[in-house]
Amino acid sequence: MSRGGAAICAVLTMLALAGGHHRAAAAGCAPQERWLVRWDSTFAATVKRPAAIYRRPGRTPFMQVGIADAYGFRTTLQVIERVQMCRTRWYRVRVAARPNGATGWISSKAVSTTRLRSRIVIDLSRHRLFLYKRGKLALSSPVAIGKPSTPTPLGSFYVTQRFIVDPSTGPYGPRAIGISAFSDVLRTWRDGGPIGIHGTNEPFAIGNSVSHGCVRLPNDKIIRLFGLTPLGTPVQIRR
Repeated sequence: MSRGGAAICAVLTMLALAGGHHRAAAAGCAPQERWLVRWDSTFAATVKRPAAIYRRPGRTPFMQVGIADAYGFRTTLQVIERVQMCRTRWYRVRVAARPNGATGWISSKAVSTTRLRSRIVIDLSRHRLFLYKRGKLALSSPVAIGKPSTPTPLGSFYVTQRFIVDPSTGPYGPRAIGISAFSDVLRTWRDGGPIGIHGTNEPFAIGNSVSHGCVRLPNDKIIRLFGLTPLGTPVQIRR
């Protein structure tokens, strides 16, 4: 073989080896997925800078989030899943947007995460709310829920806002907790018909289906619940 032919063979060999190396590197970058929702432990993501929410990691953005909402509360998302793609980490998050239960992906660089140990469960058929801490029942209370024409929506949500209400003698009682749910029928209300958990100035309504979709607690119970549920706390509403 001539020197030129040997040189060409050497180059081809190097290219083949390099190609094999790149394929091996690509194989080493296969997405590593981890589900982050457990019964006794979840994660909340606090937005640190304006960012896009994507339908797939890094592709097809469908909404923007800022660092705070219109009421000044830090924008908080519930983390569902983590995906590591080489040096890039993405979180699949639940967002406060229609349709109820909407999820998307956000870059880990745009958020800070916090582990949470609380969970709210609302059983509509029993007109009752349960709060669990570290998987154990910490609070149980009768509640009023939406009437048939304006039902409380079903699904998985999370706490987005925490209001100390003044005066405390009004229809929302002394505390109100905003969640990521929206009414299935009320779309022209302020903020698009959001659903919340709050106190009441009509204690006789507790245990009945009378609200526009919100969940009402006795005032002493909402104060206790408020103190135990940080932003991002999961809220499951079931029948």
